[in-house]
Amino acid sequence: MISVARGNRESFLQTLQHVYSRLRGYTIWLYMDRARWHKGPPVGNFLRTHRRLHLDYLPPYQPGLNPQERIWRRIRFQATTNRWFETLDEVWTTVQKTTRSWSPQKIRRLCNTT
Repeated sequence: MISVARGNRESFLQTLQHVYSRLRGYTIWLYMDRARWHKGPPVGNFLRTHRRLHLDYLPPYQPGLNPQERIWRRIRFQATTNRWFETLDEVWTTVQKTTRSWSPQKIRRLCNTT
């Protein structure tokens, strides 16, 4: 598992390198949103030297195609709707508790695009 401090191009390239090295022998297709750090010359250079890795970008403004958006919508509804939190730590604890209670089947159902 890789952990990065924040979402930026450098962290994205570290993540790509990690995925690439972990999946040796496989052709890898990743579907990305159009965040600024997912594109640009450094990403293009990385893809040219790592030929098994391919990025395909989701259409702009299509959160319905991004499974994490469905998961986040469910978290917001289930964990935070109509609730008051004194601190950000309380929000984080509640979100973690909620998602940890989910079964693998529920997560698969939320990520299903059909």
